[in-house]
Amino acid sequence: MNDADRFDAARSAVLSTAHEKTGIGTEGEKTLHAIYKHYYEPDPAFHEVKTDGFIADVRRDRRIVEIQTHGLYRMKKKLAAFLPAYDVTVVHPIPRVRTVRWIEPDGTLSDKRRSPKTGKYASAATELLGIRDLLLHPRLTVVLSLVDCNDYKVRQGKVGRKRGAMRYERVPTALVSELLLSTPRDYLALLPEDLPDVFTSADVSRAGKLRRDDASALLLLLHHVGAVERVGKNERRYYLYRTAL
Repeated sequence: MNDADRFDAARSAVLSTAHEKTGIGTEGEKTLHAIYKHYYEPDPAFHEVKTDGFIADVRRDRRIVEIQTHGLYRMKKKLAAFLPAYDVTVVHPIPRVRTVRWIEPDGTLSDKRRSPKTGKYASAATELLGIRDLLLHPRLTVVLSLVDCNDYKVRQGKVGRKRGAMRYERVPTALVSELLLSTPRDYLALLPEDLPDVFTSADVSRAGKLRRDDASALLLLLHHVGAVERVGKNERRYYLYRTAL
């Protein structure tokens, strides 16, 4: 069974239980988190295991899997406790294509609308900077997981002149692909193709179709792990980079 099939099986297992009956999650554990736990460990006996003062999402033997959708910096204490004794995989889901539906006040659902934003592996750079000092630990592997999702939102009045909203639930529909990061060379996969031998954040932004801030965060991350090196500045005082491996 390939990864996509295993993910579909995990998705079916979670959605067929009382966790979710109508396509929208309960007030308990979020659907995306539950599906990823079952994808990495189908046996729930190994879910939510007390370990060294924390709760591991999945622990089996000397292997731990942690699923974190955002705020990776919050994991630093937990990872510091786990890594001396366990091989740890941190899974960071990244929504690639999102279909948005509104939950109306009467409980009905609006028509589907595709979000114009498309997620990519490089989108995770800012999050990964939150645990930058642990990224090259020999027991740590980071998995960036691209996934298509349905987002369900509820209306919350107005914020200024804009209509407010809160994401109530995110339900994965398909696993697209995954990227494993454990060595500096692995991190080079986050760079876009067709870069010159020496490049700036502007080059990365343009080639990767990234916001300038995201491109800068990506280069800061790659520099920290030793995947790229700085070789000076250009006339506009931008750092010049080249791959170091």
